[in-house]
Amino acid sequence: MGKSDVFLFEEYEKMLCNVTASSIAFLGFSKENEFTRKLQAPIRDFYDLSLNNWNINEDWNLSKNYDLIVCTRCAFFSKNPTNFIEKCKNHLSKEGNALIDWGLGDHWRFDKYKIGWIRYGEQEYAYKPNNFLYSCYWNDVLIEDQSVKLFWESIIKNPEFGYNKNDDIKSVIEREIPALVDYKVEKLKTVFLWPERPQLYILTMVKK
Repeated sequence: MGKSDVFLFEEYEKMLCNVTASSIAFLGFSKENEFTRKLQAPIRDFYDLSLNNWNINEDWNLSKNYDLIVCTRCAFFSKNPTNFIEKCKNHLSKEGNALIDWGLGDHWRFDKYKIGWIRYGEQEYAYKPNNFLYSCYWNDVLIEDQSVKLFWESIIKNPEFGYNKNDDIKSVIEREIPALVDYKVEKLKTVFLWPERPQLYILTMVKK
């Protein structure tokens, strides 16, 4: 269990507090965890690369449409996030919802801190080399978001990170993230963690 899980799981639950579902698809999940166990539905299907039934960067299809799709800390592997979002919508039932989140600054595997996924010619990966991270959600409304401001302030005041006041978060994100995506959201929530090693999570709720 990662140290951020206890904070993020709570925020995921808040995002889903008014959502009812008889069928749930968990994308990027190979098995149950503390969060998924709290989401009860008669139909609960897991899709993951390790299960050989889903690859975010291939022409994937789910076995059915679902009332709820959950994809957390996985969407940023998508090389074409616009297509990924559309595929999720296409696999929702008529009144369905999708919980999809994105993250910035979670780079404990690397010596040189990055806000996005590519810096100093080094691309972020997870779990194994060449399993690269590519994308993130971004809308300029986030510039005025309090969590985003705290995230950015924590970064520029630490000279070890290599950013300064001449930078701005939007231009850094555009420079360091190969694929940005914007889409209509029903709910938007940001979570800022760890001022000493800043992380930002962007939680989105999408409807059919």
